[in-house]
Amino acid sequence: MRANQSGKALFPTFILMLIALCGYLYFPASQGEDTKHVSRTVQVAVYKATTQNRSITANAIGSARANQAIDITSSHSDYISEILFIDGQSVSRGQKLVQLQNQQELLAVKELTINVKEQQRQLLRLTELSKTQSTARSQLDAQRSKVDALSTQLQATKLKLSEMAVYAPFNGVLGKRFISVGSYVDDNTPLTTLDNISTIKVDFQLPEKYLAKIQLGMQTSVTNEAYQGIKFIGQISHIDPRIDETTRSIQVTADFENSEQQLRPGMLLNVAVQLQQLNALMLPEKSIIPRQDKHFVYVVEDNKVHQQQVTLLNRFKGWVAIEGIQVGQLIVTEGTTKVRNGSQVTVKG
Repeated sequence: MRANQSGKALFPTFILMLIALCGYLYFPASQGEDTKHVSRTVQVAVYKATTQNRSITANAIGSARANQAIDITSSHSDYISEILFIDGQSVSRGQKLVQLQNQQELLAVKELTINVKEQQRQLLRLTELSKTQSTARSQLDAQRSKVDALSTQLQATKLKLSEMAVYAPFNGVLGKRFISVGSYVDDNTPLTTLDNISTIKVDFQLPEKYLAKIQLGMQTSVTNEAYQGIKFIGQISHIDPRIDETTRSIQVTADFENSEQQLRPGMLLNVAVQLQQLNALMLPEKSIIPRQDKHFVYVVEDNKVHQQQVTLLNRFKGWVAIEGIQVGQLIVTEGTTKVRNGSQVTVKG
């Protein structure tokens, strides 16, 4: 009976000792692991904060067109007797391109020229006679009117003769010819095309939010896949006074000097309008840590990191303009997910 009572008395003591032993074995080890975790040094890559100049741009897709462009046609109907150009030829204003048959006009001019000269001689003779009062005043006036009428007729015939040829109305580059010698043409028949591409105009649209930021003369650049790495620089020459009610966008045109004729009408171009030149602290985009509606970076000082809130000013490709840190501070760019406030770090060399 006493033995059973003694065993019952020892059982609670045994349980307490077992609990104490488990606590001894478990908690020191856990605390040691936490201590080891807190003091663990993390290797990070950093970027030294510096200021950079960047352009704030508005981007769009544009279409190129010639400064001047027309379809060449004839003002008269007749058969072509001569073609004086080749496809793709550069021509000057006033250069003859096509000659229509003009034999009738040539003969008419020749005949009228002879008639005018003859009537002028008659007028001169009557004028001399009138000085001696041997001719009537009315006869002299009639002859003068006859000379004037024939002269006017001669000028009209010469004009028609000149119109039997087609001339370039401005400097430019001709396109493909659509006619041959012997073709019959009228004023609706296209002969070729003429484009002045010494200046190229690029039309594009910008959202209406940029209306107060863009202005005439503002620098604009374009690129095209045909010329990798080349940026063409021009200026805004026109801002449409109306905003498109469907797209809520502004129609804009920029002019580009094109003496080497690299840009061609119809090209699809990537357009960038330089709105503002920004000088600000720039950080790699990967260093920014977003949390809800705020942004943070990790700053390294004395081999420790602390979290610093920053304000984003503008985003660029792979970079962010920010406020909230000082020039020269070291900002963590790699290892941001492995550190927290107070973490010990070593900087990758």
